[in-house]
This record gives sequence, structure tokens and C-alpha cells, in this order.
Amino acid sequence: MSANVGNVLHRSAQRDPDGTAVIDSGQNDLAFSYAELNLQASCLASQLISLGLGRGDCVAICTENGMEFVAAWFGALYAGCTTLPIPVSSTEHEIAFRLQHASCRALLTDAGHLRVARASKVRANTSSEVLLVEDLLQPFEGPAAPCAVTRDSPAMLLYTSGTTGAAKAVCITHGSLLAHTQALVEQALRLGKDDTILGTLPLTHSYGLRTTLLVPFHAGARTIFVPRFSPARTLELCTRHGVTWIPAVPTMFIAWANEADVPAPPALRWCMSAGAPLAEDVRLRAEERLGAPVRQAYGLTEANLTAINAPPDRAVPGSCGRPVAGVELRVADEHGAEVARGVHGEVLIRGQNLMAGYLDDKLATAHVMRGGWLHSGDVGFVDDDGRLTVVDRSKDLILRGGASIYPSEIEAVLTQHGEVESAAVVGQADVYYGEEVVAVVVARSVLSASELDAWAREHLAPYKLPRRYAFVKELPLGASGKTLKRLLRDALVSGAIASEPLPPHGPAQ
Repeated sequence: MSANVGNVLHRSAQRDPDGTAVIDSGQNDLAFSYAELNLQASCLASQLISLGLGRGDCVAICTENGMEFVAAWFGALYAGCTTLPIPVSSTEHEIAFRLQHASCRALLTDAGHLRVARASKVRANTSSEVLLVEDLLQPFEGPAAPCAVTRDSPAMLLYTSGTTGAAKAVCITHGSLLAHTQALVEQALRLGKDDTILGTLPLTHSYGLRTTLLVPFHAGARTIFVPRFSPARTLELCTRHGVTWIPAVPTMFIAWANEADVPAPPALRWCMSAGAPLAEDVRLRAEERLGAPVRQAYGLTEANLTAINAPPDRAVPGSCGRPVAGVELRVADEHGAEVARGVHGEVLIRGQNLMAGYLDDKLATAHVMRGGWLHSGDVGFVDDDGRLTVVDRSKDLILRGGASIYPSEIEAVLTQHGEVESAAVVGQADVYYGEEVVAVVVARSVLSASELDAWAREHLAPYKLPRRYAFVKELPLGASGKTLKRLLRDALVSGAIASEPLPPHGPAQ
């Protein structure tokens, strides 16, 4: 049988055609059965094939959470294409880069993002076709089932700066997605057809796509998709539709813990937090508010959902739990040698959840996959029961509200401003978001935070924008010429460097 990950939908449509697969809260809670979604994916695949798209072609997808993304993603897979989910908050600059770098043949979007999609195509100066998903869902002669692919065929590209800093496309195969999804459903999460999942995580990120699309579809369960997060609305949806499981990020749990006016969802069995460390006091407050256990998981784009502290295993404060079936991890010293239990070191990973590599970047792939293990750049330890606890990050990645933010990308934008000589971006502790983005700038002339904010908004998605700016005469440099960001973080905390807040306006998303 074909290894096409599209079979996750196709098989559920054969097993339970009338079963509800998706409830789209963005369309007034419109429900779609597995048979209906299978037909939509099939029609979309046929339309792509008629346009000459198929195996080996990359198709980008930029839509809100909901039915259109589901149909577009599975439809592209049915046609044998490699999918490239793009966050809807991305700027023209960010979308254009992806279209160029991944040599995309098409960009599928919804009506709300059509203007940005078309402008991105022009900026990219590519022949990529911009197609509306709704136009590709029209009845088409000769609907297509998932085409035959090998386990090693690329199913998806996701952009991340990864563990080494520069922008890269993480390549994930059909075989990896299928095997890891099965292990998650049957052994780690233990979900079944009677479960209902809250889909408030963005489907354009690995965590959301795996836990709110692939996992429920493999289990024959259903997902309530939410285009925009609101603590009160999501709790109301959970109660109305009998949600039993919630995957989310720490910022969402903070928001739910502070939401006093909506009752706890009565059917909720447990919740999973990933994407950033979850403070123990937040976990306990969220558990009390939601009336269900909240547990942690660990992963990264290159090795998603490596370990999960899932029930019935006991809750261990700060722990991410044991490795998922088919995944190995070890903690190693700077030479790659495994350290003893309880000793801190770098977290190394190998197994069926790993990426195949970075697109067109063999050197970076070889570097991060030294010795057959993915070097995460995270520092942690394994306890006597084999549970992982992550204590720090050896890289400069900023985790804001569960979103990965790469300082090098923001620094590149800031230094393109004609009056900026150099810039360093660091994370600073924040009660709500976990970390907030702060830019430390050496300017050639007098600049204000609002001037740089206006510049950054032209090039960066809102969630990546610095919220504070500090202006200094020079950046602290090490012997190798690299900026000593730890010194900057310490100086900001102590007040030795004063940061200038932005004028009040709508919060970055």
C-alpha cells in the first residue's frame, strides 16, 4: 500500500464516511464528514493534476485554520505534491522568500489573504500560480485517490532557523509522518473515535498540524477548528462540542487560567502543553481552572513531539516525560558522549519523528545530525525513570507564546535600515508570553523605537516584532567577534541598559 500520508484521511473516509471530521467555528460551526473532506481533497488533487502539478512539485498553502486548509493540504498530498504551510501572519517578504527558496509551483490561499499572496508572487518574481482554494473545490471529473509515493518521498517543508541560526526548510517525509502519527495516537496520547480535539493551534506549524489534524484523523476523531484564539470563546466551544483533549501552548493556558467567567469544559480529560516551557504555577492554576490534568511535551520542528508526560504516567513538575515510541533520546556532553542520569547536557534525538534534512543544505544537515543523532541545542537531563527535563537552550532561539522566533531574522531586517549600524535581538522574561522580544541597537543617528517599529512592521510578522528597543554605543563582543548576548540579557535585567518601550498600540500577535 502507498505510503502517502493522505491515506490518514482516505482510510477514515472508508471506515466511517458519515463520521464528523471537522467543525469549522469560522463558518458558524459548519460540520464536515470524513466522506465530504475526502471528496474535497480528491477534487482539489484532480484540479492540481489538471494544471500539470504532481510528484516532486512544491505547493505552498496560506489559509486560516479550517476546512479550506484541510482540503488544500490533503489535496496537495493526494496529488503527490510536497506541501509548504505558510503562517497567515507572514509578510510579503517572508512569503516571497519561501516561494523562491522552495521553488514553489503554486500558492493556495483563501479570499482573506489573496492580496498578500499575489503581492508576494510579484515580489518573488516567480512563475508560481496563486490559486484560491474555494475555486479548486468545484466538482471535477475523475476524482483522485492518494497517489503512490515512497516512504522517503517529501510530504512537507516547514521553515525554521533550526538549531544553527540561518533560515532553512525542514523536509519531513511521508513515512515519518505516518509512523510518528500512529505512535502518538495508539501509544502516547491514546485517542479514539469518541474523542473531540480543540484545534486552536495554527495548522501552518508542525505542532498544530500533527496534533489537531493528523492525530485526530488517524484516530477517527473530530476537531473543532478556531481561526483566532480567544480564551472565553474556546472554552465555550469546548463545552458546546464536548471537547475531550486540548493541545496548546503555555500562553493559552495562562489565558484560560485567568478567564473567570466561563465554566470549565465538563468532558475534558486532559491537556498537553508544548512549544515553550510551562511554569509549574501556571500548570497548577490551569488544571484547577480547566478541571483536567495539564501535562508537558517536548519537541522541535526538526524532531516534533519527542517526549510527552502523558497520563496515566504521573505528573512530574517541569518534566516533558518519556520518549514517544519509535524515538530515542540521550543527553550528551560537548564531545557527544552520553552523560549519567541527572547530569545536564545537550539533548540528542533520533527516531521516526526526525526530519529527512534541510532542503538544499547538506552541510547544515550534516552538522545538526552528527553521529546519526539530531543535536537539539537544548540543555536538559534524564531522571532515573527515563523522563526528560529541559532546563535551558544553548542557542538564542526566543519562544514567545509558543512561537519560535529567530533573532538572526529580526537582526537582518533591522540592519537593513539605513541608520542602524548593528543590532542584537534577545529574549526577556515575560509573565504572559514567557519571553518577549527586545532589540539592542547601535544607531548612526538619533532613532526612536517607533521609527524602527514602523520599519520592522514592513518586513516581519506581528508576533516577531520587538516590543522594546535599547540604544547603545556598541555591542559587547567576544574574542571571535560574536555578540555576547548573555551580557546584553543581564544588562537589561539589571537596568544597566535601559530599553525604550513602544507607544501604546494593538499587541503583537
